[in-house]
Amino acid sequence: MKKYPAKLLMFGEYGLMFGAKALAIPFPKFAGYFAWIDANSPSDYQKNSAAELERFASWFATEEIASKMNFPLDLERLNADLKKGLYFESDVPLQYGVGSSGALCAALYDQYSSFSATAGFSPEFNPDLIPKLREDFITLESYFHGRSSGLDPLVAFLNRPVLVEDGKISLPELELHKQPWSVYLIDTEITSPTSPLVKLFIEKMEVDEFKDIFHQSYVPANDGATLAFMQNDADFFFSHLKELHDIQSEHLCEMIPDSCLEFIRELKSRGILVKLLGSGGGGFLLAFVPAGAVFPEKEKSFRIF
Repeated sequence: MKKYPAKLLMFGEYGLMFGAKALAIPFPKFAGYFAWIDANSPSDYQKNSAAELERFASWFATEEIASKMNFPLDLERLNADLKKGLYFESDVPLQYGVGSSGALCAALYDQYSSFSATAGFSPEFNPDLIPKLREDFITLESYFHGRSSGLDPLVAFLNRPVLVEDGKISLPELELHKQPWSVYLIDTEITSPTSPLVKLFIEKMEVDEFKDIFHQSYVPANDGATLAFMQNDADFFFSHLKELHDIQSEHLCEMIPDSCLEFIRELKSRGILVKLLGSGGGGFLLAFVPAGAVFPEKEKSFRIF
């Protein structure tokens, strides 16, 4: 069956809520797909996944979600498949900030929505459809998070990089493997729910000093790094990335696990800069390695491009 990838929010963590640029890319190392329960010896995972899908279908019907969507799900067909043993097989880590619920929402939308069932619809050739898709994904993913940007399932559904700029969405062409640096993921080995950290950030934004730093320094650094990343401009990129790294280390230190601080300092001494991936608090961290620098061997870390 068709697989739906995880995603990496390369830039825009927290800033996305307040007008900063955001860039997310598919991450096919992890993915999910629909499958059928083994009727002879169903695993606990299969049974739990099927039960979660049944709860989702009940929520969709009870809350009359279809009336809120541009392209609603065919709930009758979904329920019929659930009775046949449908479940969602996925190796996307949970509470790691890489879009586990986004992959599921993308799969549900692709397989059961009227958007996918109607011939001729293509966001590739009609970009005006993309805001409507995002609206639907915000609605669907609210089941899991209460509040959603819709970005995770949009990336998984389109399987394309997605840029959010001034509230508008575009699909940039990126040559990630031609960049003059390499990128690693550092596994903190800590799961972290997003909601408490978002709440903490919003509380920080109520303090004038932090709010000024955010708007005057954080957003320009984030936006500059995003632009340079897409243009493969190493000097421009690492200049802005250093500022972003320093602001996060000082003013968003609660989002960085204590167990990673020494390693992050070691990397910085080698010219390797680390930033949050998504909300932080655990999950993965992003490490950017300039040409000529060597990322040290570390268990649970790996190069992505």
